[in-house]
Amino acid sequence: MSFIVPLRATVVALGLIGSSAASAQTSAAPSPSSSAASTANAPSGELRQQQALGVLSAINQAEINAGQLALSRAQTEPARQYAQAMVRSHTENEKMLAAWKPDRSSAPAQAKTAEAKAEAAALAKHQGAAFDSAYLQAMVKDHRKALQTLDDSLLPAAADAEVRAFLQKTRGHVADHLAQAERLAGTPATGR
Repeated sequence: MSFIVPLRATVVALGLIGSSAASAQTSAAPSPSSSAASTANAPSGELRQQQALGVLSAINQAEINAGQLALSRAQTEPARQYAQAMVRSHTENEKMLAAWKPDRSSAPAQAKTAEAKAEAAALAKHQGAAFDSAYLQAMVKDHRKALQTLDDSLLPAAADAEVRAFLQKTRGHVADHLAQAERLAGTPATGR
């Protein structure tokens, strides 16, 4: 019980630090020891949290893979820069997520992985300017869906405050990625 007050203070401090550097996404990875402690004493809801984190991991990997494909095929500098930013941002998020040991083998994570593979195969059929357009439209669709997944499934599954804070910060980054993709694709903003 005595570690709860310092943990709350840490979460608040990280939130303040993270909000000032949200676009840089440079905060340190979460403490595996606090995650391990919450897992050891967690009720059955903890598995749900691990599954939710597995879905986020699958989303990260999908964005990394799509970004790498775009880096090899994109024709325009804005599309290449966006792809590079997605690879960097989602790789960093994935590294921070690893401390909570996401359940990547869960059915929801596997379904997201299969969906991403199908989308990548469809995207790979495009060449030239058509690829850039298809990639940016896919990023709009994917980031809209990621926001909805965060709001409807992942955030409600967060069993501890540190995970919830991480997911809230991640949500902010995903919203920024969506706004960038909408601007580049010429798609009307959703206001999410």
